[in-house]
Amino acid sequence: MTVFIDSNYFIALGNSKDSLHEHALILSDKLLEERATLVLSNLVFAEVTTVLSQRTSREIAITFGNELLQNRQNEIIYLTEKLQQKSWEIFQKAERKNVSFVDCSTLAIMEFENIPTLLSFDKTDFKPLQKLYKFTFYNDA
Repeated sequence: MTVFIDSNYFIALGNSKDSLHEHALILSDKLLEERATLVLSNLVFAEVTTVLSQRTSREIAITFGNELLQNRQNEIIYLTEKLQQKSWEIFQKAERKNVSFVDCSTLAIMEFENIPTLLSFDKTDFKPLQKLYKFTFYNDA
């Protein structure tokens, strides 16, 4: 199983004071048990480490970032020029103001890599895009 992971999951996992931290821990155990490949982009990585640095500490952000980079369960996809362009196209078509460019890059990568499943705690913004981009939410996160 391959799952694209949104930044809010990793942020909750890395911040013990986050309201979704316990839920993220449970999902982490489940993903490990399922031997799922966790896909994230370099933009998600940047977002996670930045937010963790702001909300916790720089040390926690660095430690968590190193764990993301070293974990064999994770696969990081870097935005190519083609993915950047597709992300920009999706961004321009998005009608909701809360759909970020990073969210659009997630959809572009999922489409390009044929990743059918998204783990995100942000269903409000992704739900309207679900039918158009043909993905399912992981475990109703």
